[in-house]
Amino acid sequence: MSSVSLYLNDKKPKPIEAHRPTLSKRELESVLDCLIQDRLGQGDITRRFERSFANAFGYKHVLAVNSLAAAYHLSYLALGVQKDAPVLMSAIAPLQALDGARYAGAAPLLVDADRGSFHPNAEVVYEKLEMLRDTTAAQSGDDNSASPAAFVMDHTFGSVSPIDATEVQNRGAKIIEDFTGLVGSDQQGEYFGKSGNLAVCGLSEYDLLTTGNGAVIVTQDPKLYKILHSLRYGAKRAEGSIAYDYGLEDFQAAMGLDQLSRLGVTLARRKKIAQKYLETLRTTRHEAYFKHAGVDGYLRFPVLINKSHDEVLRYFASLQIGVGRAIESPLHHILGLARLEYPNAERIYQKSVSIPIYPGLTANNVERIAMSLRGLI
Repeated sequence: MSSVSLYLNDKKPKPIEAHRPTLSKRELESVLDCLIQDRLGQGDITRRFERSFANAFGYKHVLAVNSLAAAYHLSYLALGVQKDAPVLMSAIAPLQALDGARYAGAAPLLVDADRGSFHPNAEVVYEKLEMLRDTTAAQSGDDNSASPAAFVMDHTFGSVSPIDATEVQNRGAKIIEDFTGLVGSDQQGEYFGKSGNLAVCGLSEYDLLTTGNGAVIVTQDPKLYKILHSLRYGAKRAEGSIAYDYGLEDFQAAMGLDQLSRLGVTLARRKKIAQKYLETLRTTRHEAYFKHAGVDGYLRFPVLINKSHDEVLRYFASLQIGVGRAIESPLHHILGLARLEYPNAERIYQKSVSIPIYPGLTANNVERIAMSLRGLI
């Protein structure tokens, strides 16, 4: 895998970082202004960010929290997911989906990705949910006291999930949609984040929108929002109630407001870069599983390469192009489950690398990365 032929001049190329947050001078000024005004807690700016996020995409209710794990935790609690209740999710769903379920005492159940996809097979999901519904009904008898199953509909890496929300709900399951990688994208004029009972969107360092760390929970249901709001610090507490110190701070929300105003530009740039990569991959033996051009959000851009991971890392390092694993820890590893039971998730973990796709890449950077993919044979 020689890199000599990739460049026609002797000038040493500058390193390309694997990831970089999309920040501008405006975000820094907004954060500084908050600090100067001693706005360090959760207050008016956080509420303004919640309203702006809701108005931008047509959500009725938005609650900002300080991490994606917090968003999942509160979502499970609001949906009434009880101890040992089943929560079905992909083996390559976000780690926060798993951790949030465990915080709530639920029982995570994993389903493998489909072959040639970042997502589980839809029919397999529906079949598992039917089995869970029948098992729950048999255990509860006529008292209907058992907690319903929940399903995490994750748009992994910003690729659109093939799961039909109506089919899931028809099988008695509650849905948490994770649209972190599709925030601001729409399908047939409808923004993502409205398919489930609740939806979550991460706002961490390398997400499409960032507040440094954080997340939002969105819902169209005022009753669910009332429960969510009561669970986060800041609401009036009832006697004997429990709440969680999960609030997003004003200076983080100030950053989010500026990020929100530039999201359209950010998405357009990512989609343009992705189009270049997809065109390049058609001339290679490498694989990427994005299937909805113009809709997919490309939170990350995993490429499956049929070589050892160490060999691929050495190759890109020789070209000074930063890459990393597309998945740091698949969930079946975290739970200590047999890897042979999740062959497709394991293949994505072992064979894929995430190549740079942030808006700060120059045209020359993008061309270098595309050339490196062609040169990796």
